[in-house]
This record gives sequence, structure tokens and C-alpha cells, in this order.
Amino acid sequence: MVFRLCLCVVLVVACGYANISGDYCQVLDNYDTFKTSMDNFLASRDETCGNTDRRSDCKSMLDEFPEAEDGVYRINPTDGKGSFLAYCDMTGGGWLVFQRRLDGSEDFYRTWFEYMDGFGNLTREFWLGNEKIHRVTKQKTYELRIDLVNKSGNHFFAEYNNFHLGSMSEFYTLFIGKYSGTAGDKMLYHNNTRFSAKNLDLDAQSGNCAVTHKGAWWFKSCYNSHLNGLYSVRPRWFGLSGLKFSSMKIRPLN
Repeated sequence: MVFRLCLCVVLVVACGYANISGDYCQVLDNYDTFKTSMDNFLASRDETCGNTDRRSDCKSMLDEFPEAEDGVYRINPTDGKGSFLAYCDMTGGGWLVFQRRLDGSEDFYRTWFEYMDGFGNLTREFWLGNEKIHRVTKQKTYELRIDLVNKSGNHFFAEYNNFHLGSMSEFYTLFIGKYSGTAGDKMLYHNNTRFSAKNLDLDAQSGNCAVTHKGAWWFKSCYNSHLNGLYSVRPRWFGLSGLKFSSMKIRPLN
């Protein structure tokens, strides 16, 4: 009953302040739309219903609640700078997802500051935000997993046993460790490289790799991998072709 009351309050406030149509306020009648709204509501219920018990990453949440399902949760890093919403892959073992491409519905040709803040739909295509990734990965040692699927339905992965991003003042420099997997090591080339975008050229090329390849990445001269380019030309990972899906995610090592 308390849960339903809180949900009603959220929907009423949303409809009143955002002037959302009456049809949208009947979201309970449309399960697909409701599922996304419910994920976001559950992640923010600490603010709505007084629950202030939060976790610093997806793995710590899964360790305490082993039956937790995939979805959007509220993450609260230990730096005291506040919490944010993130998508957790609980089925795979408590991974915090920070990038997903699957259908080209989201524009990834964005500015450096948009990549800093994050954008997109956490249940569809998105970039979580470099500042959030930095905040999480400075807590302890994290591993990185990249999942790739081609148009034939073949799955590939790459894992790195040590991953973190530098701070904003370090231009979110990429640091990664040892590779394992089936996709081939195409990220080590980008190690110790600053994050570049169309409005901030930090690569080692004479031109702007972000403009040339219509995305943002840890460009060098220019890339061996590039998962944030135009979806119409497919996410790029040298050695693999026809990629239609990519996902980048992190969890504490061991």
C-alpha cells in the first residue's frame, strides 16, 4: 500500500509539473512503458519514500540482495558527492553498465561535456557519464567487460582486469590492465589516452578524430576500437565486422 501510494505521488507530480498528457498518466495500462517508469521509480524511492540505504556499486547491492534483477538502481559512491541512477546487470554478476548501443536510437555524436554528464535512456541506449565512471572506479580496483554482438548473432567479449578513468582535470584519461576474451585486445592501444569529443580535440592525430569518425572516445591516431560512432556504420572493433550491439560495464575485481 505504501509502495502504491508513493508511486501515485510520483505520477501525479510528474503529470502536474511536466504537463504530461492524460494518456501518459494511464501508464499502468501499458506494461512496456510502465516497466521503464517503474525501474526509475524503484531507483529513486529513497528520495520519495524515505529509504536512504544506498550501495556504492551494483556488485555490493547484489551481494546483499542475491535475488536482485537486472534494472535501474540508485548508486551512491563513497566520495560523498551524491547518488545517481545506473543500470545494473545482475544476471551477469553485478556489473554496472556505462555504455550500450543496440539500435541507433540515441545520438552519440555529442560534446565533451555531454559525455561528462551522460545521456540517453538507461534501459535502451546510453552513456552513463565520464564523471560518474570516474567516481565509481576511484573507490577500488574495477574490471571492465565489453560485450559485442554481430549481425549474425555471434557473441564476443573483452575483459580487462584493471580499469579506471582519471578525473575531469585529467580529461578522463583511460587506464586499463591485462586483457582476456574472444574479441581481441583492441583497447590497450588506447591506454593512457585522454577522452576526446567534437568540441575538444585531445588526440594525437593532426586532425580531430572525433569529428572525422563522428563520435567521442579515447582517440589516439585514431583508433583500434570505437564504440561511440555513428550506428549506421556500426560500432568499430578492428578484426570484427557487422557489429550491431555493444555494452561496456564494470564491477569490483574479486
